[in-house]
Amino acid sequence: MIKLADTSIMLTSSEGIASAFDPDRLQSRIIQSFLAAGITESYLADDISLAVEFSLQKSKRKEKVFTLSEINNSVVRILKDTGFPEIAAIFLRSNACSQLTIDPEFNTIKKLLQKHLGVNLNSIDELCGKVVSAAQHLNITNAAPELFIELAKHYETEEFASEDIEAVSLDTWEEDNRWLVKAKALEQELAVSARSLIDAKVIRLIGVSGMFPSIRIFFMINEFCRFHGLTGPLTEMVLIPYLFSAGKAIDNCIATTGRLAAEQAGQKDLPIFITIPDMSSFAAQMLDASWPEVEKDCREMVTPLCNSLSRPLFKLKLS
Repeated sequence: MIKLADTSIMLTSSEGIASAFDPDRLQSRIIQSFLAAGITESYLADDISLAVEFSLQKSKRKEKVFTLSEINNSVVRILKDTGFPEIAAIFLRSNACSQLTIDPEFNTIKKLLQKHLGVNLNSIDELCGKVVSAAQHLNITNAAPELFIELAKHYETEEFASEDIEAVSLDTWEEDNRWLVKAKALEQELAVSARSLIDAKVIRLIGVSGMFPSIRIFFMINEFCRFHGLTGPLTEMVLIPYLFSAGKAIDNCIATTGRLAAEQAGQKDLPIFITIPDMSSFAAQMLDASWPEVEKDCREMVTPLCNSLSRPLFKLKLS
């Protein structure tokens, strides 16, 4: 049931250095651009970073490997499409990739495309030839690697062109329409069991944003333990029945949010994000364990909660 989007995406720098995609780092970079423009609504940066991550995960590429420039271009495109061209310009200036240039020599281009594009080995030579030929025709003797990558994308067959990052449709941001479903209205529609956990500050809902419609739920596991009178050290066997009941309450939140989003805004099948923001302190206080060494075990521990949901998660975030 759990789809760990943040562990399956890799990105490569212009120098070909690979690293795991870090959505929190991307969100931080976006927030810095908003702050530089005098806008302090952090949820906007959250919407955009989630939209980019969702696009990457839904890409048709067999291997989720992307260039840093692709990530940045996606952010810039979303910012422009949603009415923030000035922030797009700030982000672009602040996150410019390396100004390294290379010559359009066949073997150099081949190595570059092998690093940055998931091209079939049988097609790589033909694609390199087209890129080199185009560079010669345009009288390009050296240029940034990104230019040759974009040329390669242009010449890819339809089979590979369909693997590009598809932009998520986001609405233009307007203050009056920032929420398609407001949290207060949502809470009034919930079952008693779910509302009791909200009142106890175990579950927090933020509603459905108009920029990137999705279902986002925060589950405070320390408050959950206090709600049930649980004290540490805890074992997985003790927690299982409690987590299962929490999953049922969260599932009610998901179903109710989905229904209201469909009724009020025509939005269906929204991606689901669940965050447990206090898992690291829970691990220390209730499990006598060290974070992040125990993160994998904690993910396995909350499996009963996730398996009790009627729809699969797009992302489960522990912090």
